[in-house]
Amino acid sequence: MRRRSDRLRRRVAGTIGAVGLVAVLSACGSIYPDLTPTNQPFGGVRSNVREVTIGFAQQQVQAPYFAAMKQLADEIARKKGFKLLFQSANKDPAIQLNQMQAMLAQGASVLIVNATSVKGQVWNMKQIGSQVPVIYVDTAVPGTGTTAVQSNSFAIGQGAGKLAAERFKAMGKSQISMVVITGSPTDEFVGPARRKGFLQGLTDGGVKYTIESEQDGLYQQDTGQVAAETMLAAHPNVDLVMGLNDAMVLGAYNVVSGNPKYRNVYVAAAADGQREALALIKRDGCRGRYLSTGLNSPNLATEQALTIAIDIALGHKKPSDYPPNSYTLAVGIGCNNVDKFYDPNSVF
Repeated sequence: MRRRSDRLRRRVAGTIGAVGLVAVLSACGSIYPDLTPTNQPFGGVRSNVREVTIGFAQQQVQAPYFAAMKQLADEIARKKGFKLLFQSANKDPAIQLNQMQAMLAQGASVLIVNATSVKGQVWNMKQIGSQVPVIYVDTAVPGTGTTAVQSNSFAIGQGAGKLAAERFKAMGKSQISMVVITGSPTDEFVGPARRKGFLQGLTDGGVKYTIESEQDGLYQQDTGQVAAETMLAAHPNVDLVMGLNDAMVLGAYNVVSGNPKYRNVYVAAAADGQREALALIKRDGCRGRYLSTGLNSPNLATEQALTIAIDIALGHKKPSDYPPNSYTLAVGIGCNNVDKFYDPNSVF
């Protein structure tokens, strides 16, 4: 195993140690003819779970959803007895590549990866995935790796949008104006799919809309609050502030709930089902100003990804046994069904 590990470090570090070099190699043609995903754990099958090391390359931990994944992964590792290597890349593809290389050098049998860039990491992930099984969670790089455990971002947003439309129709509003808090510039797939789904949900629910402004909130509550303040200052008469996750919308809620000027402004999230958001929906019921969100459980995604990783590491299944995508439950959450999903003791 040591010889193979050393060979991998030399091969990967020497050829893709920087994103710029990767781009050059990609443009000029691969010098490695076989970049198909591997069908065995790195270093071979382990005989028991205590010999297994799993690497978890997270894109960031600033957002509560991603931070919850780390906490859950740590708990599962303690209960099952395997070693967990966890790193956060702060949304930087080059940092994430270095972290994955380091995890392999430390003996990771399988990698769980929440990719930082759907488009920018294709070559990197083809190279990594040819050496070690890669289980994507949340954000995947299509055409690479073993399988992707994901929420159906469009369907989740669509469910949340339909419930928001129901609330507006109940108020007698069939046309609204809104502002949108988006994720981050590197969010090339998940956020746009949530946005598209939510807007489709409004349309499906019979509500027409106009978007007055959009601004990045980086999936964080404090920056989401700033984005909401900025857009509402310019557009104080909108009906809705929609954000792509609950953390940003909780920031927006702080703005509208504490200012009489925005007493007719409602908020909604396209996804997540964060505990604090569900608490507000439950507390205020169908007259509350937090209209809806969508279930995007870090519990389900983390547990499923780790189960797949362990099964591969122990040889119970091969990477080729899994489909390209595996979706978790997608449903909108509003005042009429919040009791099914609210857990005051939830990690997230």
